[in-house]
Amino acid sequence: MTTSTADAQRQIARYRSLVQVTAALARHARTPDLLRTMHAQVQALFATPVTLLARRLPGGGWHCLTLESDSLDEQNLPPRTDGLLERVLSGQLRLQNDLRAYVAREGLKVVRVHFRHDLPHTLSWMGVPLHVGDEEVGVLSVQSYDLDAFTDEDLEFLELLGVHLSIALENAALHEQVQREANTDPLTGLPNRRTLTGRVQDALGSGQPHTLAVMDVQDFKSINDGHGHPVGDEVLIGVASLLGDLVRTAGFVCRLGGDEFAALLPWPLTESEARLADFLNRVAAFSWPVPQAPRLNVGAVAAWPGATLSDWLRQADARMYSAKRQRVQLLRQSAD
Repeated sequence: MTTSTADAQRQIARYRSLVQVTAALARHARTPDLLRTMHAQVQALFATPVTLLARRLPGGGWHCLTLESDSLDEQNLPPRTDGLLERVLSGQLRLQNDLRAYVAREGLKVVRVHFRHDLPHTLSWMGVPLHVGDEEVGVLSVQSYDLDAFTDEDLEFLELLGVHLSIALENAALHEQVQREANTDPLTGLPNRRTLTGRVQDALGSGQPHTLAVMDVQDFKSINDGHGHPVGDEVLIGVASLLGDLVRTAGFVCRLGGDEFAALLPWPLTESEARLADFLNRVAAFSWPVPQAPRLNVGAVAAWPGATLSDWLRQADARMYSAKRQRVQLLRQSAD
C-alpha cells in the first residue's frame, strides 16, 4: 500500500469518526449531557490524554470541564487579561507543540486546571473557539504530554469538531430555552403548575418531612376591577417576589394560575406554619400599588404516607377555603 493510499484511508476513517461524534452529540438536548458526551467521543479523533471544554461565565471567567486520565472534573476560573483561553478567542493562539517554550517566550503565566502531582505537564496544546450564533461562548482544547504531538491536520479536525459542537450547543440552548418557557409563568417568572408534579414526587419519595401550602389573593377580582389589570399584575408580581424570599434557602414555589400560588416547604408542618406566618407579616409590611396590602388565604398540609399530588393539593386547597370562610389568613394545626 502506498503512503498516499494509507493517508487517504486514515483520513476517511477519521472523517467517519467525526460523523459518529457528531451523531452522538446530536442525541443530547441537555447541555451537561452534551458536554460529557463530547469528552467521551473526542478520543475517537485524537490520541490525547487531556480534553478541556471551557465555557464563558456571564460575569466573566470560565467554567471548565476537564477530562484527564479518565477523571472528569469541573472548576470555575477567574477571568484573565492574557490567558491561553483568552488568546484563542482573540485569534492569537490555535496550535503550540512546545507549550513551555511558547509560555516563556510570550511571558505568560499558565494555570493548570485540576493540577495533579502524579500527572505530567501539558507540552502540546490546541484550542478552537466555540460559537452560539454570533457569540463566542467557549473554547475546546485537546492537550498532550508529548512535544510535537499535533499536526495541522489535527487542528483542522479540531476546528471541524468545534463547529459541530457549537451547533449542538446552540440546539441544546434553544431546547433548554423552550423548556424554561414551557415551565415558567411569564408574568411572575415563577415556575408554573406543570413543574410542581416532579417536585412533589421527589418530596414524597424522600421520606423527609414536607409541607404543601396553597394560597390565593382574597378578593383579587376587586383589585382588577377597582384599579385595573396592570395594578393587579403588579400585586401578583409582588406576591411572587415575597414567595421567592420564603424559599430562598430551601423549598419551591410556583404559580398555579390566576391568583393562586403553591409552596412546597421542606419542613414539618409546625415549622412551615411559623415561616408562612412570617411571610404573611412581610406581605402586610410590603409596599403595594394599592391603598391596602392584599390579604392572602393559606392552607398548609403535611405530607403523609401514601399521599399523591392530587390528594395533597386537594387537602391543602380545602384548608385554604376553610381559612377563607373563617376570614383568617392561615389556619394553624392547633386550631383544628
